[in-house]
Amino acid sequence: MGENGKRNTRVGIYLCDCDGKLSKKIDFSKVKTVIQSKADFEYIRVAKRLCGPSELQELSEEIDKYSLNRLLIAGCSDPMINRRIVEVAENKGIVRYFVDFVDLFALSEGKKDATEDAIASVNETLDLIGMKADVKIEELDVVPDVLVIGCGIEGGVAARAISKKQPVVLIDGGLEVTDGLDLVKGAKNLTVKTNAKVLRVSGFPGEFLVRISENGKVIDQKFGAIVIALGAQPVYDKSKYGGVELGGPVLSLSQFVKSRPECAGKRFTFVLDKADQDSLISHATVLREAVALKEQGAADVNVFYIDMKVTADHLEQMYEKARSVGINFLKYVDDLEIRTTSTSATVRYREPFLPDVGIVEVTSDYLVLAEDFVPFSVTQELAEIMELRLGPGGFFQEDNVHFLPIKSNREGIFFVGSCHGPIHGTELTREVEAVAAEVGRFASGKVRVPALQPRVEAEKCAVCLTCYRSCPHKAIEIVHDESLNNMYHSAARMHPLACRRCGTCAAECPGKAIQLPLYTDQEILTKTKKPPTLVAFACENSGALAAELAQKLDSQFQEKFKLQVVRVPCAGKVDVIYLLKALERGAEGVLVFGCHQENCKYIWGNKRAIKRKEQVRKLLEDIGIERDRLEFVHIAANQGNQFYDAVKAMAEKVRQFGTNPGKVVR
Repeated sequence: MGENGKRNTRVGIYLCDCDGKLSKKIDFSKVKTVIQSKADFEYIRVAKRLCGPSELQELSEEIDKYSLNRLLIAGCSDPMINRRIVEVAENKGIVRYFVDFVDLFALSEGKKDATEDAIASVNETLDLIGMKADVKIEELDVVPDVLVIGCGIEGGVAARAISKKQPVVLIDGGLEVTDGLDLVKGAKNLTVKTNAKVLRVSGFPGEFLVRISENGKVIDQKFGAIVIALGAQPVYDKSKYGGVELGGPVLSLSQFVKSRPECAGKRFTFVLDKADQDSLISHATVLREAVALKEQGAADVNVFYIDMKVTADHLEQMYEKARSVGINFLKYVDDLEIRTTSTSATVRYREPFLPDVGIVEVTSDYLVLAEDFVPFSVTQELAEIMELRLGPGGFFQEDNVHFLPIKSNREGIFFVGSCHGPIHGTELTREVEAVAAEVGRFASGKVRVPALQPRVEAEKCAVCLTCYRSCPHKAIEIVHDESLNNMYHSAARMHPLACRRCGTCAAECPGKAIQLPLYTDQEILTKTKKPPTLVAFACENSGALAAELAQKLDSQFQEKFKLQVVRVPCAGKVDVIYLLKALERGAEGVLVFGCHQENCKYIWGNKRAIKRKEQVRKLLEDIGIERDRLEFVHIAANQGNQFYDAVKAMAEKVRQFGTNPGKVVR
């Protein structure tokens, strides 16, 4: 806030002519003159081509020169150009949400003179900028220590990498897997606790309080972040090999790796693709072991496979090396028949490339069979303790593209390695690097973050716990303070490091006590105060990006269907009141575009939005308005055609319905 309680808002306005393409329809001198005479801003300039290197450099210098903290860019709507401008702003400390764009091309489409429209649109955007609350930068004290769970190879690799910058405690998590401890010997900043497991986790990122049982002794310790690196458990399923039991000349792949038998002069056969069909682990391991056997004097090495998987880094080179040292790769299509004696094993198969040969037999001294990988038994228990969601096969991490490769549904808790599904070694390296960078934010003991989490008006908060229950990220706590002005002297609080700012809590709050900065009810409702025929509330992770793509496919499509796209952080932020107000103010139809099922960046924001859609549809039916004037559409960011088709379908639907009887003409 500035003097006399005024906000220190310093807006820079840039009117871009896009290399003379817009000045044919817009008198920029007039726009600038009118804006200067009426608007409250710090600086205004007409740019020839703002996206050019020299202009971007000038923009950067002007942000410093005029101490700008808000930008209004009026010109084209190219997403790539917009992102370039946002990057310049962020490098100068301007939060991306304080960079607003006006699409002058869309305004001028089909018009001889769009000057007045440009003036009106710039003024409306300035009004919206004026509504945006200031964003403070909070400096928070955090605990630099990191807890790594899992003493296997993956846990050891992760713990050693993280300990280079900050203290690490490595525990086995109640498992007897300790083959990663050799990797951390001599590492500084690293403490190992065996026979230790997590009993309870509370708190938030930066200061989790973890209760640990170590050899029967219970201790509480604080950690800034938690990394789960339990690995996966190999399991031999004899039903996949015709009931063949392990023992004698028959080994599982994990048995072979742990205790490789004497190989000089011996014959070995590996069988792939009967198990572990969804990962590269077995293929990578067999290639590595087969080459090692040959180099150490094995007489013969055979690898049976259906499809050789070599798509990861270095695997194709390993495959080529295996072939060059004389390893036999035998492709099979039909089932294999395995016969064993006390000293040898024979694989019988039909050679697919030589059908006239018939059945071929391959006998070896050792037969090594690939296994499946399953989560360790402690996975379910640990997930319940930490309130983490599991995914396919009972592994950690949902099958959600927004979480890959390392994130969980809770900020500050990460996954590394095969605990979230079997992965190959090169993938592990990348995951460890990514996790080390994430937790490295806490290494100094302090973190600076923009205070963009939802804000709660204590006077309106009834402590009903609706927000607490609806938060998908466990980011909300109830605080008690005598200074809070309500009958309970308590209110909800969103933790700045745990909150992902989806806005679901704000839309769910029955008392309207919660507002999400930069997406407040007032800001969103202002955008629809004079809606055209159709209004689309679009999730910025899917629908809004699909809308940009649709616009690129057909630059006139929004004008053609009289469509207004309102960007929201998540479909879960779309409140019932937004939908009703859009229809009341004149829209003939309303769409909500959200992520596909089970692929919402905020887990269940799309599901919450669908429930509100059904609630509003019932209200519409009750007052005699067609329920199908409101629709929810699942969409991905790259589905511009589907966005276009959905809008076209709604336009045709409302054309058949006729005028919306519920709109209020003002």
